[in-house]
Amino acid sequence: MPVIHHVGYVVDDLRAGVERFARDVGAGPFYAMEHIAFDEVTFEGGEAVYDHSSAFGAWGPILVELTQVHEARPAGLADALSQPGDGIGHVAWLADDLPAEVARLEAAGLHLFHTGRTGPVSAAWLTGPPFGHPVEVLQRGPEVLGFYAMLRDAAEGWDGSDPLRPAPAPPS
Repeated sequence: MPVIHHVGYVVDDLRAGVERFARDVGAGPFYAMEHIAFDEVTFEGGEAVYDHSSAFGAWGPILVELTQVHEARPAGLADALSQPGDGIGHVAWLADDLPAEVARLEAAGLHLFHTGRTGPVSAAWLTGPPFGHPVEVLQRGPEVLGFYAMLRDAAEGWDGSDPLRPAPAPPS
């Protein structure tokens, strides 16, 4: 069975959200990706726009993603995403076979509403009981695993300085 990989929160302001998480709970450092570009993004099977910036960091053994949504279209996509301050924006896990995991979750009653792909990184977003928030499932791969390992390594012995950093460029 899948295990939660990271927890996401939607924030009004990425920098302020990172500073608060670092100060109040000691999470970090966070690595930001500004205006994440997608090769393809869908909502309910049609084309969509999802312009957002995310910062990723470690909070002890838990990875955290803070997301500032700049634009989400159509309106249904914006409505499906948690609003800033509404609590957990999503929980995520990794799948060895993304289509098979999506099919398993759909058979369990969840609804696929959003997908995104950037290079080798693919994600599917679902919603429905028993969750009161979206679920993100990511295709497991070396790029994803390497990035999340870097987050954990950066958190080891982190002294709280420089809580928001640019994410390293993906390997070419």
